[in-house]
Amino acid sequence: MCVRHPFSCFIVGEGTLPIRCAEVLLQRGHDILGIVSPDSSLRRWARERDIPHLDPATLEDLAAFLGQRAFDYLFSIVNSYILSEDILALPRRMSINYHDAPLPRYAGSHATSWAILARESRYGVSWHVATRRVDAGDILSQEERNGQVGLIDRDRFISQRQVL
Repeated sequence: MCVRHPFSCFIVGEGTLPIRCAEVLLQRGHDILGIVSPDSSLRRWARERDIPHLDPATLEDLAAFLGQRAFDYLFSIVNSYILSEDILALPRRMSINYHDAPLPRYAGSHATSWAILARESRYGVSWHVATRRVDAGDILSQEERNGQVGLIDRDRFISQRQVL
């Protein structure tokens, strides 16, 4: 599938969700310039598609990898790194973070666990501008649904088309 305005990006993250998002991006004709992850399965996925990949030892390694060429977006998807302002400023357009909870109500780590403890009957996910302050950027897209938090299938629930 071709898009009228393809963009270039890097993805930083772990697990299966970055792979699912990357597949949507590729299907839509966007250019993934690299994958950054400590997750060997995500790096293997990138290697099988000839996408450059890195398991950074330091944030300096990450900055050097991302800084090799100009790009439009940086997607942080299930990412355990706290990215510096310098790294967040690298994309021409913006850095975008996926957060596995509704913001601002459940900002920060272990959001799903906190929602389960609070016996939430409604839960969601957020895509927001990545900023120096964790989970504090402008919300680009947010979706919530009714249902027990622990029973919602996060990967199927996420509406990747909202941002991608």
